[in-house]
Amino acid sequence: MPTAKKRINLSVDDGLYDELEKLRQLKGAPSLASIVLELTKEALELQEDLYFAKIVAERENEDVVSHEEVWKK
Repeated sequence: MPTAKKRINLSVDDGLYDELEKLRQLKGAPSLASIVLELTKEALELQEDLYFAKIVAERENEDVVSHEEVWKK
């Protein structure tokens, strides 16, 4: 079936395939691809969270300037 979406071909070992299949059945998902897509989106969100947490940790070490001080300038 033609689609405008990009495709990615993956090769996985038997153990990972079995786990994905179990998850598909557990969630009642229509396909393994839908499970892999869902997990990929979740992983990207987690990576984004880690990135922003790193920025926050770096900023915690900076001097804090009050709202009043900023707007006086």
